[in-house]
Amino acid sequence: MKKLYLITIGVQFIHCLAQAQIITANAANLSITPGAVVLVNGGMNVSNTTAFLNNGALTITKNSTLPIAGTFNIETGSTVSGNGIYEVEQDWVNSAGFAAGTSKVRLNGNTQQFITSTNGTSTTFNDLELTGTGTGTNRKKTLQGVDAKTGTAGVLQINDRELETQGQTFFVLNTAPGAVSNNTTPGSEGFVSSVSPGTFSRETNSSAAYVFPTGSSTGTLRYRPVELTPANANANTYVVRLNNVDASSQSFDRGQTDGVPCDLNPLYFHSINRVSGTSPTDVRLFYITATDGSWSGMAQWRTTNTIWNDMNALGAGTSGAFATRTRTGWNFANPGDPYILSNVRPDPPVLNCPSLCENSANNNFSLTGNSPSYQWTFPANGTITGGQGTSNVTASWGTGTGSVSVIAVGPGGCNSLPATCMPNVVPPPAVDFSFADDMNNVSFTDLSNGSSQWSWNFGDSTGSASQNPSHTFPGSGTYTVVLVASNSTGCSGSASHVVEILGDIVIPNVISPNGDGINDIFTIKSSGLKTYDLLIFNRWGTRIYRSTSPKDHWDGTQNGKSVADGAYFYILNASSGSKEFKFQGYVTVFN
Repeated sequence: MKKLYLITIGVQFIHCLAQAQIITANAANLSITPGAVVLVNGGMNVSNTTAFLNNGALTITKNSTLPIAGTFNIETGSTVSGNGIYEVEQDWVNSAGFAAGTSKVRLNGNTQQFITSTNGTSTTFNDLELTGTGTGTNRKKTLQGVDAKTGTAGVLQINDRELETQGQTFFVLNTAPGAVSNNTTPGSEGFVSSVSPGTFSRETNSSAAYVFPTGSSTGTLRYRPVELTPANANANTYVVRLNNVDASSQSFDRGQTDGVPCDLNPLYFHSINRVSGTSPTDVRLFYITATDGSWSGMAQWRTTNTIWNDMNALGAGTSGAFATRTRTGWNFANPGDPYILSNVRPDPPVLNCPSLCENSANNNFSLTGNSPSYQWTFPANGTITGGQGTSNVTASWGTGTGSVSVIAVGPGGCNSLPATCMPNVVPPPAVDFSFADDMNNVSFTDLSNGSSQWSWNFGDSTGSASQNPSHTFPGSGTYTVVLVASNSTGCSGSASHVVEILGDIVIPNVISPNGDGINDIFTIKSSGLKTYDLLIFNRWGTRIYRSTSPKDHWDGTQNGKSVADGAYFYILNASSGSKEFKFQGYVTVFN
């Protein structure tokens, strides 16, 4: 086993290869000049007041059984500086001063490596590259109890490793969009993982897209980056974390929304914040449809109302294996850093409720919307007769009003909130009419309330649009007269009455019962009579004849003998069944 102890003397490695199992520099001045390579098959401990200047290449491996194998340890009071390369196979322990210059630190171990400190010192690297072949936990480069940074001119190369910040923050101070790089090959992605309150932080000063390669190996391995694009070149600082759990398990209940999202991603959510700056920012989330589901929007949990609020994210796109959703011009004006993919309900349709008539059919209900399918719901007094699923339906309606509702049907059962309306149901006018006849000429009087239009059907193939018409019927008989009356809203009612038209009742006033066959009998010509009672009296008021049938006739006799010439008084009481008639007069007999 080899050890190299440097105590008080100054040592320079100049254009040579030096090897040792462990280097312990205790209050020494140690430098590696440009071109020199120092290989330490164990660890390096810079302690006490050592000043270590590295402008060459230092490689520290784990080829040792010593306690600090593969570790680069800067103890309190010492300084490390220079523009060289540091290849470290185990831990980076900085408890003093590290001046990165233009150096590069490459953590290339095949087991889990830690960036840590014994006293909370945070390391600011220039370039930091993560490499190695370890899998699972052994692919992690982990911040242990301290934050870390890459400097204003440095870059972070994650490759296919996991930079695990735990509850700490890794800061990238270089504002160049390309200051962070990682492997994006599906299944071999490199990413930054964090748990609350840890984050990954980037500084920006351009309107380019800045990628935050966030992921997690806790539970299901996921790489789900975030892309933030400031609207201008002003200075901003953003922090991002992938929370690889159901948001509800972190007290961000997915069931509590503003009503616009109907489904939220149950697999993961992001924490995103702009901690300094004022630039409106395009926020772009990435997901894989096959494993994460399909999402149409984004939502943010706000501390002001403690619910998920829709962000009106309209931008849909793709990037490699990912589908994306983007909210443009986001101002981070609402407190709260949880962000989640959502399925947004379709916009509620605008429902147009008509005025309609009681007990009517073929009423048209329509809406304005952009969904391919709609579901209508009618109350018990309305029945859809056609158009269900479309933007227009026809329906019959009984009496009284009721609420009509409709939803826009979205994909996967993500339907809109209902639009509702109450149709104005107008009762029809109360319709009736009366009539008076003068034989076959009948006058009609409208008795409807609130009518403005009239349609008469007289039952003889004729009609009228007058309010109070008169009509001469073509002959005797029974006619059903119908009045349909409408009000100003177009609602109509009807009434009907039967009108009986009698033929002329002809009553002679002279007879000559002399057997010559001319005007020998007293007969009354009529039609349509249902009852008939004819009485004939002589001049002394004695009834000499009676008949109850219009088919009978008086032959001018009384008890079989001809009556004397003179005037005889008659009374006729008759009825058509709906109308009473009474006629009286004199008939003169000439034998």
